[in-house]
Amino acid sequence: MWHSRRTLKRNKPKKRLFFTITSLLILIVTLVLVSVFYPSLIYKKGSLLNPVSKNATREENNLGLMLGSKNIDFSNITTLPDSSFDITLKDGGTVIFSSKKDLEKQISSLQLILTRLTIEGKKFKILDFRYDNPVVSFN
Repeated sequence: MWHSRRTLKRNKPKKRLFFTITSLLILIVTLVLVSVFYPSLIYKKGSLLNPVSKNATREENNLGLMLGSKNIDFSNITTLPDSSFDITLKDGGTVIFSSKKDLEKQISSLQLILTRLTIEGKKFKILDFRYDNPVVSFN
């Protein structure tokens, strides 16, 4: 019996060391997993600010300058989640430009459509350039 007590005393430090190392490993793995997945759990997709948003305001400013050079009066330009531009004209119409297409061509098409609609005396509600052919919805 005296011999068995001795082995038990010797095994206790080894068991403590094993338990401590195992606990530390579990803690480290948990911290790594939390640091990787924590932002995606708390923040909704797209809610973090990133450098792309700075470029979007620059693109909005460039679009405003291009519209001004074509004498198209607008009151507001916003960037939609799909990276297209929502432009509110001063007469109340809404124009949606695709950022994936040439903006200069879309603005020229808008200018042509606006002059034709003005000659015909029609007012549109939404003019969407994201598709192959512009889609016009009237009031």
